[in-house]
Amino acid sequence: MIRSKWMLMLAGLLAAIGCDQSRIDRPSSKVTSEDVRRDVGQAGKPTTAQTEQTKDEYQQQLDTRLKGMDAEIAILYEKNRDLKGNAKAEWERTLPELQAKRDAAYARLAEVRQSSADGWRDMKTGAQLAWDDLDGAFRDAARHF
Repeated sequence: MIRSKWMLMLAGLLAAIGCDQSRIDRPSSKVTSEDVRRDVGQAGKPTTAQTEQTKDEYQQQLDTRLKGMDAEIAILYEKNRDLKGNAKAEWERTLPELQAKRDAAYARLAEVRQSSADGWRDMKTGAQLAWDDLDGAFRDAARHF
């Protein structure tokens, strides 16, 4: 019973606070079409800057991941340098495939770098697919060898 009274008082208080009309910002004058054009023009500028920043961040992230993958491939290469027989033959088939996928990922990164601020998102999809392909091939090779 006491709990329901508190809940009822709390609901009333929240309703009273929510109905406070003095907090609503009302323009002091009418908005003109010139005001709208000016605001729309200013709103587009940060969007382009944010897109550029995101493009730069993605480039840096992919570049870092690819350099890390280069190091991991080098470690895997050293680890498997002394293989013999069938394992060596299989490794010698796998390594060029892995390097080709790495080169494809670097090529996609170069495409992202050369793309415009607006068009890089299309390139990002291809770069991500190339990375995923390389990462999967590396994981398979690392698991197998």
